[in-house]
Amino acid sequence: MKKVLISTILLFCFGLFAQSASVPADQKAAGSENLDVSAAMKLLETKEQAFEKLANSNPKKGTPKYAAKDKEINDIVEEIIDYRFISEYIIGKKWAETSESKKEELFNKIKELFTDVYLDKLFYNKSYEKKYLDKGTEKKYLKGVPESIFITSEIQGIFKGKTVGYELVYHIRKVDGKYKVFDVELDTVSLARNYREQFEKNLKEKTIDELIANIDKKIKSSKSEKQEKKETKPAAK
Repeated sequence: MKKVLISTILLFCFGLFAQSASVPADQKAAGSENLDVSAAMKLLETKEQAFEKLANSNPKKGTPKYAAKDKEINDIVEEIIDYRFISEYIIGKKWAETSESKKEELFNKIKELFTDVYLDKLFYNKSYEKKYLDKGTEKKYLKGVPESIFITSEIQGIFKGKTVGYELVYHIRKVDGKYKVFDVELDTVSLARNYREQFEKNLKEKTIDELIANIDKKIKSSKSEKQEKKETKPAAK
C-alpha cells in the first residue's frame, strides 16, 4: 500500500523537477558558512502554513478574491521552488541544445503543472499529518550543488481509506540570498534523479516540443478530472 501511495505522489510531483548538471551563471549556491538551517526550516513551515490557509478558502472562480488567491499561490511557489535548477537538471544535456524561447516555454509549463497538480494533491490534501524529524547540512547531494540543507519529515496520510506513513525530505539551497527547494525525496526516492533518468531515456527519441506537448496534456487531463469530480459530487442535503 505504501509503495502505491508513493508512486501516486511521484506522478503528481512530476512538475517539480527539471535541470542540467551545471549551475546557471546567475544562480550560485552559498557555502556552508552561509547556510542557516533554522532560517530555512522557518521559511518552509511558514510557507506550508500559508498554503494550508489558502486551501481552506474557496472563492468563486472569476471573482477578484479568486484572482487574489491564485496570485498568492503562484507568488509562494515562485519564492520557494528553484525551478531554474530543477528544469536544467531533469532535461540534462538537451537543455544546452534548447533555444531560449523553448526553455522559457518548458519552464512555464513545468510551473503550471506543479501549481495545478502538485499543490492540489499534496499541500491541499486535508487527510495527512506531518511532523519534522531531522534537519542539517549536506555536501554534494546533487551535482552542481556543493552544499545544501535537508529537512526530514514524517507524514501519515489516508490512502483508499487506510492510514499510510512515509518519509519526506526537502533539499534546500541558497540562491541569491534566498532559500529554495531543489529536490524532494519520498521514502528515499529522489524526484529530481527519478525524472532525470526518465527524461534522459525519453529525450533520445523525443524532441523538446513533444515533451512540452506531453506536459500540456497532463495539465489538461488533471483539470478535466477535477471538473468531472465536481460535476459528479452529490449535492449537499
